[in-house]
This record gives sequence, C-alpha cells and structure tokens, in this order.
Amino acid sequence: MRTTSDGNEFVFQVNVLSPFLLTTLLLDSIANAPEPRIIITSSISQSGSLDWDNLQMEKGFSAHGSYSSSKLCNAMHTLELSERLKGSRPHVTCNTLDPGTVNTKMLLAGWGACGIQVSSANNQFLLATNPMWKGKTGVYTCGNRESSASRPVYDVAQRQRLWQLMESLTGVECP
Repeated sequence: MRTTSDGNEFVFQVNVLSPFLLTTLLLDSIANAPEPRIIITSSISQSGSLDWDNLQMEKGFSAHGSYSSSKLCNAMHTLELSERLKGSRPHVTCNTLDPGTVNTKMLLAGWGACGIQVSSANNQFLLATNPMWKGKTGVYTCGNRESSASRPVYDVAQRQRLWQLMESLTGVECP
C-alpha cells in the first residue's frame, strides 16, 4: 500500500480527497460562471458498498478494491454536493459519469487492453456542454445517458458520513 505525505492511502487521496478539495476551493469561482457545471468522474467499476473499517485499505490492500471504492466515493460526493448546492447555489449543476473504457496504464497493467477505446474526454465534454444536460443535477451517466449508480450513492446517511470524513481529512468545510 502506498501512502501520501498526509498519511492517506494514495488512490483515496488522489481520487477522493483531491476532487473534494479542488471543488470546494473553486466553488465560489464556479458559481460565478455563466452556466456552472461540476463534473466528477466515477466509474461503472464503482464498488457496491464501502468498508468503513477499511476505507483506506489499512487492513489489506487491493488495487482494484481501492479503485472501485474511490469511484463509489466520487459518485457519493457528487450526489451529496448536488443536494447541498440546491439550497445555496441552485444554478450550479453537479453530475458524475463513467467515462467509458479507456485503455489507461492502470487498465493495461491489470487486465490488458480491453473494451472499445473511447476518447477519454468525450463523455465529460458532452456532459459539460450538451444542452440536454442544462439544469440537470445529481445525475450519474454512462454512455452519455442517465444511469443508476451503486446503492450506497442514494443512502443519505452514508453520503453525509463520507462528507464529514472528507472535510476532516482535508481540513476544509464545504457548504
């Protein structure tokens, strides 16, 4: 298991804490944009549950487990942020997506080339610019269509627990 200088598991910090911190720090600027849209990348490979007692893989590391758990956290973060923004910044939309199969270094190392190679930015670009997504928030997309994320994403208590953990580990509060 690789840890950061902050003491967090590397994948958790890069995939979960970094998007939370960046979004939080840029939120005022984002809110002042003409059509503000926040897009956080998740994955169809998101896990079906979080192991709260081993969230940062302290009790046994698995590269796939770390990745799939982090992608579930991304979807949970997105939905919780979209709910929170409805009260204070209702014009800001916040959605998450599966980018499609992209033959990344990690995918090639773990499974070899698989699936159909897609432009790694195509789905993100469409979600950010396509008028069909204007005003929609709290949506998980796959293949540029609304889809369902894993069950924990829709569990308010779990999302709020994750939110509190992200605030605690980053030292910032997000509305």
